[in-house]
Amino acid sequence: MPDQTRQHCPELRELSVPPVIRPLRPGYRVARWDSPTALAPECRERLHLALRDLAARAFGADHSGYWRTRMAAGFFDQISSLALILGPDGVPVGWGGYHRRSFASRRALYLDAAGVVPAHRRSGLSAALMTHFLNREVLAHPLTNTYVVLRTRHPAVYAGWRKGLGQARVFPRQDRPVPGLVRRIATDAADWLGDGPRLDPDTLTVRDAYRMFDGEIYGVTPRSGDPALDTRFAREVGPKDAVLVVARMSVLPLARVALGRLLGAQPHPAPRAGGRPVPGAVPENLTARATPTGAGAAGLIPGGRL
Repeated sequence: MPDQTRQHCPELRELSVPPVIRPLRPGYRVARWDSPTALAPECRERLHLALRDLAARAFGADHSGYWRTRMAAGFFDQISSLALILGPDGVPVGWGGYHRRSFASRRALYLDAAGVVPAHRRSGLSAALMTHFLNREVLAHPLTNTYVVLRTRHPAVYAGWRKGLGQARVFPRQDRPVPGLVRRIATDAADWLGDGPRLDPDTLTVRDAYRMFDGEIYGVTPRSGDPALDTRFAREVGPKDAVLVVARMSVLPLARVALGRLLGAQPHPAPRAGGRPVPGAVPENLTARATPTGAGAAGLIPGGRL
């Protein structure tokens, strides 16, 4: 492990399972655990405190109760991959993770809670981390689709995935009913999360999805910069509700993403709208820079059955 990381990142010192550290963006690295269950209790507690503090800074709200609930439910024994984003000085500035699952007998990833602290937004870190995750998982099974599932009540997250992958690959859609397979995937995911009775399979809206939060989820009202979409979310998605987004991912769109990054393509400037990191990972390079903050966050699991 580089001396800089050992010096400036106490969360990574003398852990029972050291992370794999890889470059992420210029000046940034990712520290990833592929077997979080092997972490010793004292190491889990150190990472718990790091995640709690990062979330408070990223969301602009106190999520300590949420993280206590996650830890009590066995967070480290259930998540498939966990990562910290390390800044230029080796100090964590963001985090993310995912669960490797099978929904409706289809290979799937559920994106866990994630975020980036305010000083490091607009650096494409959330995008880079999600691309890092998807490269590992999609390329491991190149001949099949991988379904990415996440919960969000942020309209920019939904818009971002649609812009990045194309509306035919992202559900729900306004122009057609939810297909049967996507409905079954969403239903299985909602049951796994403990949200089964709260899911509307016609709209993929989950009522009271964030019921475990006592206060506000965001510091400011989330917006996408699209007035029509923002109005629809404000009207149809309550303050503790979420949309269960299902995206069909494969090697072809992933290759398109890689080509876009190689060519430095930036076809859509990011709309300048307010918002904090959000439940629902938005890879900026997968979303044509649709996120208002450049710092998406993956679907929160408030006490769901993991």
